[in-house]
Amino acid sequence: MIKIIDLHKKFGKVEVLKGVNLTINKGEITAIIGRSGSGKTVLVKHIVGLLKPDKGHIFIDGKDITQSNEKELKKIRRRFGMLFQEAALFDSMTVEENVAFPLKEHTKLSEQEIKKIVREKLALVGLEGVENKMPNELSGGMKKRVGLARAIALEPEIVIYDEPTTGLDPVSSASIYELILDMERQLKITNIIISHDVPTIFAIANKVAVLSQGKIIAYDTSEKVIKSDHPEIKKFLTAQMAEFRSKLLEILP
Repeated sequence: MIKIIDLHKKFGKVEVLKGVNLTINKGEITAIIGRSGSGKTVLVKHIVGLLKPDKGHIFIDGKDITQSNEKELKKIRRRFGMLFQEAALFDSMTVEENVAFPLKEHTKLSEQEIKKIVREKLALVGLEGVENKMPNELSGGMKKRVGLARAIALEPEIVIYDEPTTGLDPVSSASIYELILDMERQLKITNIIISHDVPTIFAIANKVAVLSQGKIIAYDTSEKVIKSDHPEIKKFLTAQMAEFRSKLLEILP
């Protein structure tokens, strides 16, 4: 579905992407992992056409979006949904208004049709009867679910999750990943997850891409990435597992 070829991007003198090559298959969950500052978010911004590469190509269903004009890019972005780190809800809007926002912006549906879709999407993420609540009345996990309902409101083909469990406790984190699996099964959505959440991310991803120093240094099944002898991967996974263990010790009696 998505093919990235020799992608390069500089900001001033800082070279963030140094020849990224990656193929993301339709209907799969692909995790992109790596240290902070490795270029994961920059890569995702290129995939949705928010940034233009200095060099390289991104094909979505065979179309090179690096050659697309702004009008074409807007149509391409409609195929994507995005769940941000902090859910990015509008504080002054109710839950219903937040989920309805992309429908009002990009469709000509009636108020009644929009309300129906909002209820359906909230039910899909396990939230019913919260339409009139404000974001400050919700827990962190509920906010993420509302953010996901908004991300799928326009029935995208691809959903990108940017650190979807940041700030959540282990139980809430697990429920978000269960939701992502449900979205894959029920809606046949292609999912791209940026995450530090090892080992959970390895349990649900079909493929894991490891981004390091501006390049993909591994792209394979979770099992094969875990068994990799690459020193950078071993170092990263060891650090992440140590962090995971420390989090467990915090919650254990």
